[in-house]
Amino acid sequence: MPNTVLETLSLPGQKTEVAISIGNGLFGSDLPKACLRTKRKAAIIADVNVASLAKKLQDKIHAELFLFDGGEAAKTRKTKEQFEDLLLERGFGRDTLLIGLGGGVVTDFTTFLASTYMRGVSLILVPTSLLAMVDAAIGGKSAVDTPFGKNLIGSTYHPSHIFIDPDLLATLPEPEWTCGLAEILKYGLIADSAIWDLLEENPTDWKSSLHSLLLSSIKAKLKIVAVDPLETKGSRRVLNFGHTIAHALETLSGYTLPHGEAVAIGCVAESALSYRLGYLSHSDFARIRSLFKKFPFSFAVPKDLANLIDAMRIDKKAKGGEPRFVLIDRIGSPVPFEGEYCRPVPTQELQTLIEDTLCLNG
Repeated sequence: MPNTVLETLSLPGQKTEVAISIGNGLFGSDLPKACLRTKRKAAIIADVNVASLAKKLQDKIHAELFLFDGGEAAKTRKTKEQFEDLLLERGFGRDTLLIGLGGGVVTDFTTFLASTYMRGVSLILVPTSLLAMVDAAIGGKSAVDTPFGKNLIGSTYHPSHIFIDPDLLATLPEPEWTCGLAEILKYGLIADSAIWDLLEENPTDWKSSLHSLLLSSIKAKLKIVAVDPLETKGSRRVLNFGHTIAHALETLSGYTLPHGEAVAIGCVAESALSYRLGYLSHSDFARIRSLFKKFPFSFAVPKDLANLIDAMRIDKKAKGGEPRFVLIDRIGSPVPFEGEYCRPVPTQELQTLIEDTLCLNG
């Protein structure tokens, strides 16, 4: 993949610019140079699954390394407090550079840590999973999970640079590829029907189009974020398509259900809601359901769904304790709902969806 640099203005009213570099070999070349140019005391926060990569970077930039247990179960307020204490013990001050190296859990966690440590320190993100490359590392959102729900405590904070090196996907386990694919499919449903068409044309060899899918997905998210960077206008909510149900399922599973798997379930289920409520045509819904089933998603819905609606009531889009959903009226097009980009759904419709096992087994 040829190296590409995309730049977007981030927080309005601030002189914050995020550079996003995409290209093979960036990890061993441009990334170390960028870290050294900051002349800051660097700390690498890395997933234990990429410890060997982290040590290579540590040797090049003479940073301290803090390893992070992978998985949502470790993305908690308690873990954040432990890392803050470690940084304080090691003498990290306002001149700190935090480098988040890993999947979506690590990029979420490190961004939140950077946003509050010393009231905000410099940050570089290096996503190593497909999901993190196309979604979690892009857009400045960060959070930790709670027993009540996912990503309920967090902030919006932007790194100075994001390095996306597809070479880092060489050892990615197959289930992680599938999890990233769920977010790419989501972009096809809410923002860019060309992404959907590309996957629909060649579902068995979709990785051969990785270059195009990476660029198109990242550009789709950047375009949405640029219009509503702090989610104050409503349009950024479209990125949450499929996630009202997905986050509730993750919570009910005790965060054992992988995020991408939950998003796949959520996208099909919320497409079903769009169809049942009269927004989406039957033919488009059939296409959506058919394509998702061509990929190796497990669709492992937790057995006990009795508390699913209650779990959705804590979703960030909820209003007055009622869950609200992003819906689509065709592939690539969310329904604006007068700028809200989400709407409440009658409890009976949600109950029917649950009784039908989220429309995945018919």
